[in-house]
Amino acid sequence: MSEKTGKANQIIITITVCLLIFFAAVFSATMFFIYRIMPVKERYTKVTAGTEVKYLMPLGEEIVVNLADPLKQKYIRLNFTLVLDTEKTQLEVEKRKAQIRDIVINICRTKTSEELREKEGNSNLRNEILSAINAILPEGKVLDIFFTDFIVT
Repeated sequence: MSEKTGKANQIIITITVCLLIFFAAVFSATMFFIYRIMPVKERYTKVTAGTEVKYLMPLGEEIVVNLADPLKQKYIRLNFTLVLDTEKTQLEVEKRKAQIRDIVINICRTKTSEELREKEGNSNLRNEILSAINAILPEGKVLDIFFTDFIVT
């Protein structure tokens, strides 16, 4: 009787060890595939229009800011993509992403919902953000801004 129990325990232990080895191998192969085989996604997109090359770089997370409306609590939710002139500018913008977000927040805090809803409100905000970002960049420049999310409530 004890021989049967001993053999059964030995079989169960052998099967468990084999399953653990199998799952460790599958996990290792999956991690290898994810980190080594799959291509690395670039943080920007290179666009060629004729002889001109531009780099598109999304800001990342959306920005939500309270507006300067005196009577009601209004806010703006926005996100945008920057159009850059060189790869060096892209690296500089990547380093200064927090500073750029702060600039955008400070500019938006001074606006009212009425200013932003006017015909020229969107383009005025775009130009103000564009010139403020270019003022902090030591080299290169942001050519344009594409708003990918722009909601005023």
